[in-house]
Amino acid sequence: MKIELTKSAVDRALPRLRDALNQYLWLQAELRHRNVCLSREYQKAFNRFYRVRRGTEWQQVFYRVLEGAKSKPLSLPMVLRRLHAALGMVEASFASKLVATVDPELPVIDSIVLRKLKIRLPSAGSVDSRIEQIARLHAAMATAFSSYLRTPGGRRLVAAFRAKYPEAVVTETKMLDLVLWKT
Repeated sequence: MKIELTKSAVDRALPRLRDALNQYLWLQAELRHRNVCLSREYQKAFNRFYRVRRGTEWQQVFYRVLEGAKSKPLSLPMVLRRLHAALGMVEASFASKLVATVDPELPVIDSIVLRKLKIRLPSAGSVDSRIEQIARLHAAMATAFSSYLRTPGGRRLVAAFRAKYPEAVVTETKMLDLVLWKT
């Protein structure tokens, strides 16, 4: 898995991510100050940013797991198992969004980013096997992000991001994630 971004792609993406960055910064700032199980304002903002289109029961479970993860961070496989136990689905993308919200050093498994990286989620199989495969894919994404950020292109992306948004306190992983999302 290799990340390829041209300077012109980064330059085009940066101005286009201002609104998304502001939404993300608000979510991160409010995460520790609200009970996300109870705050409809937070839930609506999270749903809008991460394109959550699930019903009330699903959201109640999701936000309960997210609230718990604030005090006791959970690994991606643990979140996948909790969501599966409660909802009967293996939710790779949403589970990764949950763990990356609590730990912004982690990448998000998103269809747009996966397409840019030319990778696909593992197909259905046994729940345990699929969770293990998703965890390996997520770890490979984290390694690819980290490797890219150490390259001249990655360092250029971070410098350009900081120049464009000097007030934004955001991890380099999230900088890359946002740029990939907007290219």
